[in-house]
Amino acid sequence: MKNAYLITVHILNLLLLAGICFVSFFLVINITPPGPIPNFGFIEFSYVVFLFVMWGLNYWFQYKKRNWILPFAFTILFIVIALLALGVVVPLLRELVYS
Repeated sequence: MKNAYLITVHILNLLLLAGICFVSFFLVINITPPGPIPNFGFIEFSYVVFLFVMWGLNYWFQYKKRNWILPFAFTILFIVIALLALGVVVPLLRELVYS
């Protein structure tokens, strides 16, 4: 039973890490010509660092507590916070900083 929990935690966190790398790749790569606003600036870098820190804390807490509800609840919470930050916070900060 212990091995099944650890396998589940590792797989879920590898999927989250792959999602972070996917988002990071498309934040860095931009095919539009350069303009007055940088394609990858401090705000996007801060967002990627925030995702990695949140992922690390999530992974550490799941590994330490070893409770079956945590991997699923924290994975859903991680996705909700990441999408909220990407959809609301990052555009708001870009508007405040670059306008």
